[in-house]
Amino acid sequence: MSERIPLPLPFGWFRMLESKELAVGDVKTVQYLGKEFVLFRTEDGQAHGVDPYCPHLGAHFGFGGVVEGNVLRCPFHHWKFDGSGQCVDVPYAKRIPAKAQVEAYPTCEANGIVFLWHHPHGDAPRWDVPKVEDWCAEGWMEPIYHTARVRSHPQEMAENVVDSPHFHFVHGTPDIPEKTFTFDGHIMRAFQGLTFTTREGDLKGSVNIESHGGSIGITRFKGIGETLIIVTGTPVDHEYHETTMRFSFKILEEGLEATQGLAKAFIGEVTRQHAQDVPIWENKKFHENPVLCDGDGPIHQIRKYYQQFYVEPV
Repeated sequence: MSERIPLPLPFGWFRMLESKELAVGDVKTVQYLGKEFVLFRTEDGQAHGVDPYCPHLGAHFGFGGVVEGNVLRCPFHHWKFDGSGQCVDVPYAKRIPAKAQVEAYPTCEANGIVFLWHHPHGDAPRWDVPKVEDWCAEGWMEPIYHTARVRSHPQEMAENVVDSPHFHFVHGTPDIPEKTFTFDGHIMRAFQGLTFTTREGDLKGSVNIESHGGSIGITRFKGIGETLIIVTGTPVDHEYHETTMRFSFKILEEGLEATQGLAKAFIGEVTRQHAQDVPIWENKKFHENPVLCDGDGPIHQIRKYYQQFYVEPV
């Protein structure tokens, strides 16, 4: 925990890589959640995540480790491990040691993303990663990606979703938007009506947000076109948090060029607002008992929602 934000790292499903970044035979090291993980994809197409060090003499799988068929071969003495972390072959031994196992983590892929389940006590996954049926569907533009690392905590950043007044005072929206929220187990949903000002007059629209486990968000905008955003958030460590936004736009009747123009303007506005939030996130201090007024959003409710993703209550 940091002194400024004394909150633990949550557990759940966290984005490690985009699926396209891990080809069959690849072995890659990533640093998230305050530690290293080695990811590899076996010949059967499955992605796996393990601790980086061989239990034999401590060689790092990410530096010279090789995928052979459906196992990972250690670069030092060529011990081989399957996706569950179990050693399945020691080429110069008659018997595999009983403790020859490396810690492996549940992994899954959805919406073109490789997720890893992390729990400090090693508990099994408690929910599934949602699959977005129309993601990369026909009639939609190829996704456009935006990634940013911020010196903050996921709970602190998530509070912005329910903090409607800040959209007016920080981002300059003409009014304070009214939103409705529901909390259902590991899923939080939010709905907000929007009014878009166009040359033909005002156009009604909406934004629907669905958060799964606090680390995966699915946002749909309707009004001027239709926009789908898949957002993932992964703590790098106790200081930094990485957010990746994947924007997809339904191709307008006016054609691809018009859709690309809309996409450029839309993404520019979203990233502008995100950049405005960064200096506040990076310098604010978490108050366990904030002084709130009747115009604030459901800050206490989203904090209660986040409690379920910590091993110990805070």
